Amino acid sequence: MTSRASGRDASARLARTAFLAVSGVAIAIGLYQATRLFWTSDDAYISFRYAANLNHGLGLVYNAGERVEGYSNFLWTLWCALGLRLGVAPERWAGLSGIACYGGTLALLAALAWARRGARAWPLPIAAVLGAAHRDWSVYATSGLETSLVALLATAGYALLVAPAKPRVFGAGLVFALAALTRLDAVIFAVVALGFLLWTERGSPRTILAYVAPLAAIGAPYAVWKLSYYGDLLPNTFYAKSASLSWWSQGLVYAVLYFRKYWALLLAAPLALVARAPHGEPPARAGASSGRAAALAACCAVAYTAYVARVGGDFMYARFLIPATPFFLVLLEWSIARLPSAWMRAGAAACCLAGLLATPSPVSGTHWVSGVADERAVYRGLNRERTVAIGHELARMFEGVPVRVAFRGAQAILAYESRAAVAIEATTGLTDSLVAHQRLTERGRVGHEKKAPYLYLIERRHVHLLIDNSPGLRDTLGAFVPAVFVHLGGLDGWVLWWDPPVMEALARRGARFSDFPAYLDGYSERMPAMDDARVRADYVRFRRFYFDHVSDPERERPFLARLGRG
Repeated sequence: MTSRASGRDASARLARTAFLAVSGVAIAIGLYQATRLFWTSDDAYISFRYAANLNHGLGLVYNAGERVEGYSNFLWTLWCALGLRLGVAPERWAGLSGIACYGGTLALLAALAWARRGARAWPLPIAAVLGAAHRDWSVYATSGLETSLVALLATAGYALLVAPAKPRVFGAGLVFALAALTRLDAVIFAVVALGFLLWTERGSPRTILAYVAPLAAIGAPYAVWKLSYYGDLLPNTFYAKSASLSWWSQGLVYAVLYFRKYWALLLAAPLALVARAPHGEPPARAGASSGRAAALAACCAVAYTAYVARVGGDFMYARFLIPATPFFLVLLEWSIARLPSAWMRAGAAACCLAGLLATPSPVSGTHWVSGVADERAVYRGLNRERTVAIGHELARMFEGVPVRVAFRGAQAILAYESRAAVAIEATTGLTDSLVAHQRLTERGRVGHEKKAPYLYLIERRHVHLLIDNSPGLRDTLGAFVPAVFVHLGGLDGWVLWWDPPVMEALARRGARFSDFPAYLDGYSERMPAMDDARVRADYVRFRRFYFDHVSDPERERPFLARLGRG
């Protein structure tokens, strides 16, 4: 007996060592892959600007004095502010933090596998290994976005609820609350977990209360603060992306694109159907408790995927489904673990791993598929160093000048680096309440359907400069204001609202543009040869651009005399 016990102990130690070694290698490979794919999304610079303004004492705002919640990642934005306060570049701080969260999630998946090992002689950290092989998860381990932290917190909340010894419901509620603060969408996991507890702990109201207490203790004050600070419970991004409207057709396309590459994640159900009872596992470790844990993982995965499909997915391939991915992996690992032989389990795991590694992505390069793009490939094709240099040049020009600038898509980095006094994201309305609340008349590219109207930028926002040089824009703008081209170092754009002190300051710092007052002088000389209709139309544009806010009676008098208003 002593010899057999000693042999079992030696085998158990060897199994543990092998499990830890495989887990360690998987985590190391995942971290290496994430580091190799390091990048920063343009959207991250929206949070960075909020964080910078907070550190400068302006509050959690995009523009001083404008309380608009143009971010959807409160806790992540505060975390970025901490990094800036410590003097770390936001790209590095956010990227390294995301990589750490990714590694932490893989470690959690491995810990869950070990906790559910039962009496199997050689347990495998299948979920952790497959997570390390998931390319797009490692892509969004960085990106500067909150995706990796949400995945970590959601997985941690789940792990606390399904702990084999005793569920730590208070801790789970606390972690799910933090997940919701990181991204509001993660409240879905908290709600699913509450439903799980109401089902499994219906005879224990104290357990339910222990879970709900931290959610309420964190959520209620946060909601009160949001109402008092921003005047709304929902972020401006909710309205900008029309999240209240269902868009199942686009969302299902988004989900299908994801599972075309990651089809292995859907094998849990068929594997569970063909599997027999757990081989050699005692009921106490692999019976009802294991089944409930799998059921919770399935509910989290399905509920979050359904939510993503309902809102139309995202324009970034795979990103919105990353928080659901750990739950698909847990469910897949559970199904594989129920196969009756070690050879079947190893074979199924190898098949899934090969599928993740060998299946090509349906979205690659810089081309869109139904409005969905490989954002890393898109941004890697841009010269980031040049963009940063242009941003620094703009900051030199804008320093101390109350300039208001409208930026187009993929220019959030310029809004951040330039430190413009007022920056308006004019393509999606993320940081502008009126643009975000526009009525949606037709669907377009997801997340890019609400553009700032030119008249709004000119007459309401008094935007001085529009950073955009799209073909045909001269004619488009010419219907509203005179088309005055501006060259700002390595960047081109248009003047929308002529403000003499601002334009003079920019000219002194190297900006090049036509002298509009001189143009008016020449126009007055040519006016006698023009018909009344043209002069009247031009005067409307000139007033909008200049006369309505610049006192220049000498130059305005010829127009008033010609049009009978003098």
